[in-house]
Amino acid sequence: MTVADTVYDALEIGRLDNPTSPPDANMTAEDVLAAARDLVPLLREHAPDIDEKRRIPGTVYRALQEAGLFHVLKPKRYGGLELSEHDHARITMTLAQGCASTAWVFSILSSDNMAILAYPEKVQEEIWGDDTYRTLAGNTNLNMKAEVERVDGGYLLTGKWGFCSGSDFSEWLIFNAPVGEEKEGYMFLVPREEATTIDDWTPTGLRGTGSRTMSVERVFVPEHRAQVTKDTVFKLQERRALHPTFDALYAPWPSHGRFPFAAVGVGAALGAVQHFAETGAGNTRVANALGGEVRLIDQDYVATEFTDSAGDAEMAKNLIEMRSLKSAQRSARHAVPDERELATEQRDNALVIRAALRSVQRIHALTGAKAGFPAHPVSRAKRDVEMVHHHVTLNWRQAAVRYLAAAVGE
Repeated sequence: MTVADTVYDALEIGRLDNPTSPPDANMTAEDVLAAARDLVPLLREHAPDIDEKRRIPGTVYRALQEAGLFHVLKPKRYGGLELSEHDHARITMTLAQGCASTAWVFSILSSDNMAILAYPEKVQEEIWGDDTYRTLAGNTNLNMKAEVERVDGGYLLTGKWGFCSGSDFSEWLIFNAPVGEEKEGYMFLVPREEATTIDDWTPTGLRGTGSRTMSVERVFVPEHRAQVTKDTVFKLQERRALHPTFDALYAPWPSHGRFPFAAVGVGAALGAVQHFAETGAGNTRVANALGGEVRLIDQDYVATEFTDSAGDAEMAKNLIEMRSLKSAQRSARHAVPDERELATEQRDNALVIRAALRSVQRIHALTGAKAGFPAHPVSRAKRDVEMVHHHVTLNWRQAAVRYLAAAVGE
């Protein structure tokens, strides 16, 4: 069996046992967060295998479903819990303490519910009408190499899109492709079975996210499943009437306020800190080239480095919780954020991942040669945080330029 075959097996396992009814409508944010905490031991158990095999097993994916996690950012009409950006960020950080790849998949697939809500009621019914557990993966970056042909009733779409996180399990895909002579970006929704997986996801970190390239060849997309990309924000505003109690529809799109990527890195760093604290008392290092050993916790430098690491991770966690709460409160008021607020949220996304990277690098150095082995939890955490740090939305220089301009009023 090839790796590609294994990926398809995981996809089918996840689909076969999908629950048929939505989670308990009375579940609160604290209920869902508690369920996420309960999943952390399971995620820790599976994390080495997820990293090695580059996929999340169906048992883990089903556990996320059964905990109600994919209904966090979903309207009540489709069995959703209509929770907030604050809840989403806290759940993501919690899951990442067990497995960053699993947290990433949760964060992406949960966040992409909002993209579905930008489409007409007909599309929402098509996706969730008879199965509220369906999810959307794909890539919303405009692929100028893709080809779109207008035909009667819709479009024929051809192209390849990489970094399709969560595509091992999603039933639907979203792609951004140029249309017409002006090459204007359009978002196309395509059933997963009409695309081909290219098994090219072999990075050093976040290996289990299923962020593989998806390819389509002259796939027909009906008119109602295609929208101008730049109109997404306005379309979301139009769809609010369909779900009048869902405050998250008043958040900006895409939203930095839910910390969809940075929360994964911060959670992974927190997990590394926890691992060191739990195992530190029994850890030793070779004293010098002539042999002997010393206990790590007896070394002053270990105390200072560990405390710095824990402090960075906890400050990042606190900032995410504070900023995501403010964002959720703003959405609940149906208030429109100004440029200063948006620039600050983008800044803080980039800021917390820098703190998480410092934190996990210190823990990695303290762990010593043991952390050089891929199966070691600190090795995995460092590689995962480094991968998160590279995400385009977390570019520190871009965030800093935007924040300075907003701060001085230009």
